[in-house]
Amino acid sequence: MGAESSPKIVIVDESPIRAAILEEGLREAGFTGVVHISEMHSLLARIYALDPEVILIDLENPSRDVLEQMFQVSRAVRRPIAMFVDQSDAASIQASVDAGVSAYIVDGLKKERIIALQRVREAAG
Repeated sequence: MGAESSPKIVIVDESPIRAAILEEGLREAGFTGVVHISEMHSLLARIYALDPEVILIDLENPSRDVLEQMFQVSRAVRRPIAMFVDQSDAASIQASVDAGVSAYIVDGLKKERIIALQRVREAAG
């Protein structure tokens, strides 16, 4: 995948270690336009300014406040959002889908799961 065809991807993760794992996996898969946002403060404005094609969010346990932010983000930027979580329940999954999350991947983030990003991009495309 060349730089011209690589989508701009935003990683939202407060953990620099988890974000580095994801970024490494994306770059190995040929995605070059990767930007990491490490703070939730002014998240919507920051994502809107970057105008990514795909948003990846890695969370241990998404809270109601975080899901509300994702709802605002998905409504404002209208981009696919993939959320990686370590654990979940039916209510969290439903709240995430209601918030506009395109892909909800349980059992945390692994480099090997980058293929999910390609599927999200194709679904949006």
